[in-house]
Amino acid sequence: MKLIDRYIYAVTEHLPIDTREDVSKELRANIEDMLPESPNEHDIRAVLEKLGSPTKLAEDFAPTKRYLIGPSLYASYFSVLKLVIGIVVIVLASITLIDKLLNPSDSINYIKMSVEIITDMIVAVIQGATQAFLWVTITFIILERTGVNAENLPFQETWSIDNLPTLPIPKKKMISRVETAVSMFFAILFISLFYFEPQLIGWYEKGKDGLRLIESFFVVERLHFYMPIIILLAIFQFGIFIYKFISRRWSRPLAIVNTINNIAISILICIMASDSSLFNNGFVSRFSNLLDSSISQLKPIWNRSIWVFVIVFVSICIWDSISGFIKCNAHD
Repeated sequence: MKLIDRYIYAVTEHLPIDTREDVSKELRANIEDMLPESPNEHDIRAVLEKLGSPTKLAEDFAPTKRYLIGPSLYASYFSVLKLVIGIVVIVLASITLIDKLLNPSDSINYIKMSVEIITDMIVAVIQGATQAFLWVTITFIILERTGVNAENLPFQETWSIDNLPTLPIPKKKMISRVETAVSMFFAILFISLFYFEPQLIGWYEKGKDGLRLIESFFVVERLHFYMPIIILLAIFQFGIFIYKFISRRWSRPLAIVNTINNIAISILICIMASDSSLFNNGFVSRFSNLLDSSISQLKPIWNRSIWVFVIVFVSICIWDSISGFIKCNAHD
């Protein structure tokens, strides 16, 4: 009977909470009617295989689709939408505020300057929130129309009884939504900073009017060359975050996709690190002045430092990929 419990659990977890109990009772009654007296495991497996994929069966119990995003994904959609819009609002408002404070206008009218800052922050927040709403909604519409859900990730093998989740999901396989939210926050922060204000990453010195940007870390024009691939990888990463939010558990397909993403990011980091024209020599010069050494003396140390960072970053990516496979095979 444990197999029946696992099957019913796999069906009802895709349904609204207020309908799960009724569906569970109805489905259990249907299964018992289909079984012979004193059924063995072979009889149970045959009946459950006949009923088919729990995900597809859940759709039969769900209300008629008159919406872009169905009940099996709506709760995840609303959670992701709130999370992403909240992160985007905080990140863009903060970046805009920092940019205005570090690069104030020449106006000495503080009221006018404050109004400009608030206006720019509101505009940035509205634009960011609109983009977040658009891309999250489009992503979930695609998931809904292609039948993707918590158990139907890319490269997923054909459903069978052996795919049924355990009761409950092993803790080691669970994906923390807090962890996903924090990762999403830093990813959005990184992309927003690189896309909107890459010059904010640089060398600052304190003057009579406060901190002033002296030299940017990157050559912004050269960074723009890498921006399309950075945005593409960011979209791919964003998709992984959404999958994690929906599935809430590690699986082999998710581990494979996560590994592909880590490999692509690692390759990009290595290419960018080897591109000497990407880094501003003015920043290196300021650093050499601070250490009271010449640029020629600092250059080898600078290059080694960059590659140490690359090695650490790639090592983290490798461990993240390996841990994904470890977690998807974990058992309590």
